[in-house]
Amino acid sequence: MPSPGPTILGDAQTPGGSGVRRRRDIQGLRAIAVLAVVLFHAGLPVPGGFVGVDVFFVISGFVITVMLHREWTATGVVRFRTFYIKRFKRLTPALAVMVSVTLVVSAVVMTPFGPQENVAMTALGAMLFTANVVIARTTGGYFDAPAEGNPLLNTWSLSVEEQFYLLFPLLLVIGWYLVRRVRTARHAPLVLVGLVGVISLGLSILGASGFVVPGAPWLLGFYSPFTRAWEFAFGALLALFMAQRAAPTRRVSTGAGVLGAALVLLSLFVITGETPFPGYWALLPVLGALLLILAGFDEGNVVSRALAVGPAVKVGDWSYSIYLWHWPMIVFTGLLWPGQPALLVLAAALSFGPSLASYAWVEQPVRRMGSMSGPRLTAIIAACIVPPIVLAAAVGLSASRDLWVAQLWVPQLSGFSDWSRSHVGWDDCMSRGTMNGDPTQVNQFGACQWNSDAAGAPLYLVGDSNANQFSETLIGASRELGAPLTLDSAASCPLADVVIDVPGVSDAASSLCQERFAATMEALLAAPPGVVVIANADNYIFAGDYSISDGAGGSSSDRAEKAALFEGGLRRTVQALEAAGHSVILVQPVHRFDRPEYSWNVVGCTVLDFAQGGCVTTAPKTFFDELQSESRAAIARVGAETGATVLDLRPYLCDAYSCSTRNEDMALYGDPAHISVEAATALMPVFVEAVNQARATR
Repeated sequence: MPSPGPTILGDAQTPGGSGVRRRRDIQGLRAIAVLAVVLFHAGLPVPGGFVGVDVFFVISGFVITVMLHREWTATGVVRFRTFYIKRFKRLTPALAVMVSVTLVVSAVVMTPFGPQENVAMTALGAMLFTANVVIARTTGGYFDAPAEGNPLLNTWSLSVEEQFYLLFPLLLVIGWYLVRRVRTARHAPLVLVGLVGVISLGLSILGASGFVVPGAPWLLGFYSPFTRAWEFAFGALLALFMAQRAAPTRRVSTGAGVLGAALVLLSLFVITGETPFPGYWALLPVLGALLLILAGFDEGNVVSRALAVGPAVKVGDWSYSIYLWHWPMIVFTGLLWPGQPALLVLAAALSFGPSLASYAWVEQPVRRMGSMSGPRLTAIIAACIVPPIVLAAAVGLSASRDLWVAQLWVPQLSGFSDWSRSHVGWDDCMSRGTMNGDPTQVNQFGACQWNSDAAGAPLYLVGDSNANQFSETLIGASRELGAPLTLDSAASCPLADVVIDVPGVSDAASSLCQERFAATMEALLAAPPGVVVIANADNYIFAGDYSISDGAGGSSSDRAEKAALFEGGLRRTVQALEAAGHSVILVQPVHRFDRPEYSWNVVGCTVLDFAQGGCVTTAPKTFFDELQSESRAAIARVGAETGATVLDLRPYLCDAYSCSTRNEDMALYGDPAHISVEAATALMPVFVEAVNQARATR
């Protein structure tokens, strides 16, 4: 995250010297870093442009250490209050303006069904310098699809940097105090900062290798200060090391500059979103930045002179504002005009307008303010912090309760409020299965029950997330029929006697699904006889990156062969349940709107889409007939051979010619692969009839 930083960095000999000069080359390095980030976010062919943030962390570590070292050398103390007031003045006012504007725009552009709530939570995190934690817990990974829709995603690095500032000055002061008090501790600052750097680098490598802290995976992830502190520390080490040393010779500075530039440029093109990061790979931009800063102690070398040219220095001066404003403009442009990559580039270029306005009218005037204390300081802090926090709370509250957009501006949205609302058991009753392989999130059979005092024959809803989407349906049916209901589902774990090899999932996580199946079957076979409703997705069959095996040597990734293996596993499952006295209903899988030809997701829609009657995807019925032909035929055959009731919901979700994400009366889908709560509730009579039919066949 680019920080404005001080403009005086020390003389050419030592960063703590009495003479001072402006390090124009560092401003030029800031320009390269911020332009790399902007180009990457604009979708241009700079796959590693996001490493510009790592360059900024190195610069910040160096610059802040120079500032503190100069103050300690001159006065023998570090005035923490003054330090933090300066940090606040340089960073927070411009941030507050950007966050406030982004919240207002999001309230009238983004849908209130998740996106607005995420923006509101991120805004609160940004103003409280915890955006990295909020984003890791809500938006997800930096390269995941949801990140592209969070216009405040870029604030994660600002929060990380502010978290550094909380403890780093104290660490340096402790080191310098030891130097003053303990004769043998003259290298204490280097040792303390170096120790932090080594530990952080080790954690960064550990996290990049795939190690996850149980319950808090973000701690060693992309957004963590623990995996980024070493970048800050390395910049600080360079400042401490050079504090009492002469500038490098022209030959050394030129070599360092050339090598540093090569490493930074190389990192922009060899590192990609698929690279385990930060980890070892982050050494490329970090070492490159260190070498370029080192070279600049001799300002006459060719590389430092190139970095110090006027235009580069100007962009470096603007870098903080550019970093703040470019991403929201790119995100909002992508939402309003999807599928137009050229417009993203244009948005990135146009973002220089509000960036320069922020620099001239917010950043610079606040920086030029004199010393602040007492009521004046309190007023400035309140003026910066309170408005965006109040706005964030208002946007979040109105989104969660469908107040602002749905009730006051676009009333049509009130009928869509269930599009992304969770089903009853989505969080509490559905295990995560192979989605994360965490055994602590596997619920025990019987943990979720409704109408348990009813006297009728019990109902059991089992399967993967395709089953859980019918939770409201079966809850209503159980009440209508006077029957107790047990919900038991696991995401990506179908209830069938087969093994699904899920792409990108470890063997341990896949085995968890097998254990889940065995435990569920054991419980069902011992449970009082009733009606077992089995609902599974069928993307395991038609998606080419899955393979299916029967546990007895048969395994395939061929579509037809997978259907045959799945059919055999489902047949064995139904036969076992019927032998235990259960009736079985097999629900044909609902069609999905996650195929390239017909994709849809409500979080990618805007309020304007809704106002104009959009945010709907319709596909020919024949498309899904072909896509699901093998899976539907397999389930139909199992039903015919075992006597199980087969429930086909397509007549209720499609018309004679097409299938859509909504009909005239309601939103039919909540996400690309699952129906909405409203649609699930409306299907209750259909399931009641199917249950009665299943009971009659036994």
